[in-house]
Amino acid sequence: MAVALFVVRANITKEQEAAFNRWYNTEHVPQVLRYNGAVSARRYRRIIGNDKYEYMAVYEFASEEVYRTFMASDQLKELRAEYDKYFGSVSERIGNGYVQVWP
Repeated sequence: MAVALFVVRANITKEQEAAFNRWYNTEHVPQVLRYNGAVSARRYRRIIGNDKYEYMAVYEFASEEVYRTFMASDQLKELRAEYDKYFGSVSERIGNGYVQVWP
């Protein structure tokens, strides 16, 4: 069973950056990790390169099936709605899914 990743990249206005990071670390990530089959989460800030997004969150799921179920879940809909409520007007984001191909 291959591991699946959900990678979310985002930008946030400088004025909201501290609140965004605090909320993401203390509320949002723990809510994602409550999902059965969510294995881990990590967050990153870009330090070099031309990617237009400053932040990246990487969520690991136990399998592609678990990931696909999460993507269709009411929990994800609620998480997205909460994000939009707090930061939808001051951020831009994109999410992509990946499945492990090696090893």
